[in-house]
Amino acid sequence: MKHFGRPFALIALATALALLAIYPPREKIKLGIDLSGGTILVYQAKDADRPEFDINELVAALKRRINPDGTQDIIIREVGQDRVEIILPKASEEEVEEVKRKMTAVGAMQFRVLADRRDQEDAPRIERAMAEGGLSNPPPRYAWAKLAEIVTAKKPAGASSDWVRIEGNRFIDPSRNWERDRYVGAGLTLIDEEPGGTTRRITFPVIASDANSLILDPQRAQVREGNRLVNRKFARVSDAVRDVDQYQLVLNPSRILDDPYLAIRSVDRGNGVEERYVLYKAEAQPVTGDMLERVYPTEDSRLQPAVGFVFRPQGANRFGRLTREYSPGQRGGDFQYHLAILLDDLVMSAPVIRQEIRDNGIIEGMTPRQRDELIDILRAGKLPASIDPIPLQQESIGPTLGRDTIEKGLRAILVSMCVVPLFMIAYYRFAGVIAVIALVLNTLLLVGSMAWTRSSFTLPGLAGLALTIGMAVDANVLIFERMREEKARGANLGTQIRNGFGRAWSAILDSNLTTVLTAAILWAIGTEEIKGFATTLTIGLVWNLFTAVYVSRVLFEFCYQKGWLKRLNFAQILGKTEINFVRPRRIFQLISLILIVLGVASFVSQGGRNFNIDFTGGTLVTIALDPNHPDVAGKTEAQRLAWVRQQASQARLPDGSPLPNITVESLTVTGEKVASRFNIRTSYTDQELSASATGGERRNAALEVQQAILDQFGDALARLSLRIGDPVPIPKVEGTTPDRFAGGLEFPIELNRPVNPERIQQELVDALSKERIDAPASHVEVVRAPRSSSESDSETQHRLLVRTDLERDVVAKALESARDRLLADRALMLERRESFGAAVARDTQTLALVAIVLSWLAIIAYVWIRFKSIGFGLAAVLALVHDVLIALGAVAISPYKIDLPMIAAFLTIIGFSVNDTIVIFDRIREIRGKSPHLTEGIVNAALNQTLSRTILTSLTALVVVAILYAFGGESLKGFSFCLLAGMISGVYSTVYIASPFLIDWYKARGSARPQTPAPAAASR
Repeated sequence: MKHFGRPFALIALATALALLAIYPPREKIKLGIDLSGGTILVYQAKDADRPEFDINELVAALKRRINPDGTQDIIIREVGQDRVEIILPKASEEEVEEVKRKMTAVGAMQFRVLADRRDQEDAPRIERAMAEGGLSNPPPRYAWAKLAEIVTAKKPAGASSDWVRIEGNRFIDPSRNWERDRYVGAGLTLIDEEPGGTTRRITFPVIASDANSLILDPQRAQVREGNRLVNRKFARVSDAVRDVDQYQLVLNPSRILDDPYLAIRSVDRGNGVEERYVLYKAEAQPVTGDMLERVYPTEDSRLQPAVGFVFRPQGANRFGRLTREYSPGQRGGDFQYHLAILLDDLVMSAPVIRQEIRDNGIIEGMTPRQRDELIDILRAGKLPASIDPIPLQQESIGPTLGRDTIEKGLRAILVSMCVVPLFMIAYYRFAGVIAVIALVLNTLLLVGSMAWTRSSFTLPGLAGLALTIGMAVDANVLIFERMREEKARGANLGTQIRNGFGRAWSAILDSNLTTVLTAAILWAIGTEEIKGFATTLTIGLVWNLFTAVYVSRVLFEFCYQKGWLKRLNFAQILGKTEINFVRPRRIFQLISLILIVLGVASFVSQGGRNFNIDFTGGTLVTIALDPNHPDVAGKTEAQRLAWVRQQASQARLPDGSPLPNITVESLTVTGEKVASRFNIRTSYTDQELSASATGGERRNAALEVQQAILDQFGDALARLSLRIGDPVPIPKVEGTTPDRFAGGLEFPIELNRPVNPERIQQELVDALSKERIDAPASHVEVVRAPRSSSESDSETQHRLLVRTDLERDVVAKALESARDRLLADRALMLERRESFGAAVARDTQTLALVAIVLSWLAIIAYVWIRFKSIGFGLAAVLALVHDVLIALGAVAISPYKIDLPMIAAFLTIIGFSVNDTIVIFDRIREIRGKSPHLTEGIVNAALNQTLSRTILTSLTALVVVAILYAFGGESLKGFSFCLLAGMISGVYSTVYIASPFLIDWYKARGSARPQTPAPAAASR
C-alpha cells in the first residue's frame, strides 16, 4: 500500500509558501500602472551638451538598472532631447526612494591611491592643495573625493528641552529634512551635559531614515562617560537619553576621518552641515568599475556586509600593477598607502595596501540594503551620463485606465476564470473536480511566485493569468483522454489511472519543454519587456507540471486507494472519427498563403500606423483644470478623468482629424484630494505629420497638438500665477565647484504649478537685453529651489530661484516685465508640452526579433533530437510562423494597434501553437513506432485520435479569450483580438499545415508511403 505522507507534505509546503508570499496581499501583490496608477518622475541629464551624449543609451542603461528582469510594470522613456521619464506602479515611499537612488547614482567606480604626506612626491602637492583655493583648484594629477558628511547642532539658547525629540528609537529634529535612507550606516552621537560638568555621550548606529526622523539601533550603543568608552545595549533609545544638549551625525563609510598623514579638508555648507574631502592621486590610466567581471554579496573580517569583486584580465593586470607600485617599500618608504574605493566620487572604503593584489577584493562599510543596491548598480553598469538628483517632476498619477474600463475588464476576467472550472467539472465529473483543485493550486502558486519576484499585475497580465488557466487544462485533458482510451480497452481502474498519466507524460513533457526552451532564449537575449513575459511564462509552466501531473496523480491514487473513486465517468463530444485531414492539404496551404500575403502586405503598407504609443512615442501636454469651472466643479476624480478623456478625443488637428491614440493620466501632489491636472498623450509626432504633409509646408506636431487642446478645453483651463519674493544675498563659500554668483542675489519665485525654469530664464534674458545688459545670459540663471525640511521633491517644483550678479533694481524690473509676458502667454495654460520617446526603443525591437528567431531555431533543434527528424522541427516552426503572420495580418486590417500587451499576446500565440503541434507529433511518433516510413494513414489516425483533445483544449482557451474580447472593455480588445486570431489559426495550422507538411517532407526523401489503414487506437 502506497503511503501519501511525503507527497501531501510537499503539496502543503508549496501551498504554505505561496500563501506566505502573498500575505498580506495589499503589500505583496503589486498592481500595474493601468490598474493602480503610480508615481511619475522626470529627470534632467547633466551631460546632454556633450557631442557623444545619446539619450537612448541612457534610457537603456536605466532599464537594466531599475527593471533588469522586466517583471515590474515600469515605463522608462526619453522626454525631449535631454530628459528621462519614469513611471512606477503604485509603490511605497521607500520603494520610490530606492528607485530614485538607483536613478541618480552614476555607478562610476574608481580605485585610487590616497595622497600621503610621507610620500616625497605627495608632500609638496598636499601643501599646495591645503592652501587657499586648493579645494577648487587641486594640483595637476590630483583630485578631491568626498570623504564624510558631519551634521552638528546645539540646543539654542532659551529653547525648551523638546527642541529635538526621541520617540522610542526615532530621533526627530523638526528643523531638518533627513532625506530617506541617506544616512544609513552613519553614527549619531547624543550629548548630554549634566550638572557638575560631566558630559555623557552616547553613539547609536543609524539603521534607517525618513524625511522626519533617524531610526537608531539601541542594541549597538557606545557610551562615553569622561574618557571611558563602553558598549551598551538598551531596549529603546528613549530609555538611554532623556535630555539632548547637542548632537553630531557622522556619515563616514570608509571610517577614516582624522588620519594625520592624509590631506583632508573641511567645507562648511551652512546649517551645521560640514563636508570633508580627501586628496587622491589621479592616475592617467585608472582602475575603474568597467573592468569588473563579477560582483557578489559577501562579508568582511568582522562578519559585516561587504561587496566582493573580481576583475577581468585587463583590470586584474592594471589593479595588480597599481597595488604592487604602492606596496610597502616600493617607493622608498615602509609605510602603507590607503587604496580608496570611490563610487560616484564618494570614498566607500579605504583599506591599506599591504601587498600586491591582482584580481579580486571586497568593499566594506555598508548595510545589507546598501550592499544589495550597490551590487545592482555595478551589475547594471555605469550610466553613460549623470542625472540631476532632484527630479524636475515628481507626482502621483491615477490609473491609466478609467474606473469603468477596469471594472469591465476585471468582471470579464472573473467570469472567464469561472467558466473553465465549471466546464471541467461538468464534462469530466470526479476527474474534473481533481483538475479544478490542481488549477486553483496552480493559480495560487503562480500568483505567489509573481508576488515573491515583485512582478506587477497589469490588466492584460491578469487576462494572461486567466488564459494560463485555460491552457493549463491541456495537460489534464491529455491525461483524461488517455484514461478514456484505457477504459475503452477494458483496463481496470488502477491501470486506467497509471497508464493515463504514464502515456500522456511524453506529450506533456515535450510541449512544456519546448515552451520553456523558448522562454529561456527570450530571457537570455530579449528586451526587458520580453524577459518579464518569459519569467512569468516559465514559472507558470513549472507549476503547471507540478499541479497537473504530480498533484493530480497523488489525488487520483489517494482517492482510488481509499475507495472513494469506483469508476471514471466522462462526457463525450465526439466518438471515433475517420476524417481524412491530409488529402485536401493543397487547398488549405493555398488559402493560408493568400491570407498571409494579404495580411503582411496590409501591415507593410501601413508602416508605423500599426503601432501604438509604446512603440512610436508621441506628444505630451499637461493641463490644469480650473476647479471652479462649471464642467469641472463637483466632479470626482474618476468623473474628471472621464471628462478630460472625452474632451481630448474631440480635439481636432488643423486638417480636421482627431488626435490619434490618446491616453490620459491624472496627476496629484501631496495634499490634493481630487486631481485637477492631467497628462494627455497622443502618438501624433513630427514623423507622422511629415508623412501626411504636402507642398513642402513646415509644421510642428507639438504646436498643433497644443493648439488642438487649447481650442477644445478653452476657459476650463486654470491660469498661471507667479509671485516674486524679496531677494537675499548669496554667501561666498569655498567649495569643490566655484559659485559664479557668490556675493550676488537670489530672488525667490512662487508658482501655482510647475513651469520649466528654462522658459522663465528665456523671458528674463530677453527683458535684460531690452535694458541693454551685455551678455545677459551670463548674469542670471533660474534654478529649482532647494527642498525645505517639510517639503517633498514634488512640492519644490512650485518654487524657483533667480540667481544673479546684477544690481537689485535692474533684475527686479526685468522680472516684472518677464512675469507680465509669462502671464499673457496662452501656451502657459499648458504646464508641459513636449515630445516623448517610445517605451520600447528601436534597437530593443530588433533585439526582440533576434531573440524570437533564435527561439525558433532552438525549437527546431529540440524537436529534431526528440523526434529524430529535422522535419518535425521544421513543421512545428512552420505552423508557429504561420500563426504569428495570420495574427499580424488580422491586426493590420483591424482598428487595433500593436502595443506592449499585444506583444505578450503574440508570444502567447507562439507558446499555444508549439504546445498544440507537439501533442499531435507525439501521437504520430507513438503510432509510427520504429518504422522508418510515414504514411498518410498514420497522420490521419493521429489527428483523429487527438481530435477530441484538440477541440476541448482549444474550446476552453477560446471561450476565455472570447469573454475577454466581448466584455473586457476597450483596454482588452486589442489584446484579446490578437489572441483570438492566433489561437484559431493555431488549431487550424496544427491540423492542416504542420501535420500534412510531414507527409511532403518524407515524400521528398522517399520515406513516405501512400494511404494505408492505420491502427484504430494507439498501442504501446
